[in-house]
Amino acid sequence: MADRNDGQDKGKLGGTLFITSAVFILLVVVMGVFVAVTGGDDDTKGADSAASKTPATPAAPATGGGSVSSSAPQKPADGSCTPTDTDTTVPTVAPKDVTWEIVNSAVLPRSKSAGPMKFDGLTASCYAHTPRGALMASINGHYRSIVALPDSKPMKEMLLPGPGRDKLLEGAKQITQPVPTGDLAQLAGFQMVTYTPETAVVSLVNGEAAGRTLKVFQVTVRWADGDWKVVPADDGHLTSSSNAISDMTGYTQFRGL
Repeated sequence: MADRNDGQDKGKLGGTLFITSAVFILLVVVMGVFVAVTGGDDDTKGADSAASKTPATPAAPATGGGSVSSSAPQKPADGSCTPTDTDTTVPTVAPKDVTWEIVNSAVLPRSKSAGPMKFDGLTASCYAHTPRGALMASINGHYRSIVALPDSKPMKEMLLPGPGRDKLLEGAKQITQPVPTGDLAQLAGFQMVTYTPETAVVSLVNGEAAGRTLKVFQVTVRWADGDWKVVPADDGHLTSSSNAISDMTGYTQFRGL
């Protein structure tokens, strides 16, 4: 089986998508969403387009840390939004107060102090106005927008309004089936590229090192209307294009499975 690792993968709205179903063809071609999936080259294809962006080069190695629980997080009974995280340092280790929840085909984190604290179906909101809050919003906003499809309500609510969101929502109308269980490569790690109280850029890694499927791409979030929102580009890119990486050097390991 050939190993595909040719540097940058290009795909409209966020990188080449290795696909095992028609749903994934639509996700990358129609919406351009980057979602690496499990499986090898024998049963996958690439879908390319002209638009691409290059993620930043990883910084110095970061060590993953913190123990996490495999139990699913509970929704606040009264719908309250009271994140308690006030730490303004950029995280270089995995948050310690995290539980993991299976959300359709994704395994996603929730920090007890940084959020998300509120849920409406698959929409997650109420994050701390801190680097860890931005990290949680980048992960949950990106993955939940994808795994909720064909329901586009979470995407509409978790993305910043603008031309980019409008294009993504228009493309979402062509998605008629959810992402198949088992096809989605899970979160493997992160790196905070830049952070200000207004905007954060986060590199997310997904896939498996053992299976040589690690990919890194960037998600931008912005503080707007009292919460972090994922910022798609005006041309409709949800994330940057992806780069294949051989290991987690420079990234903090962060995964629920």
